[in-house]
Amino acid sequence: MIHIPAVDQALLLLLIVVCLGTCLVRAFWELEQVRMRRIASPPRGHPKHD
Repeated sequence: MIHIPAVDQALLLLLIVVCLGTCLVRAFWELEQVRMRRIASPPRGHPKHD
């Protein structure tokens, strides 16, 4: 097994956490954008029957 100094391990862990956090924030941002576009656009398809 490879022994990595504690400082390097901490930096690697911090880098991984930042990357994963960025990916999660970007995914939620994309979902929010899709939801806002869906709300803003008028519904297409069948007209409502009253």
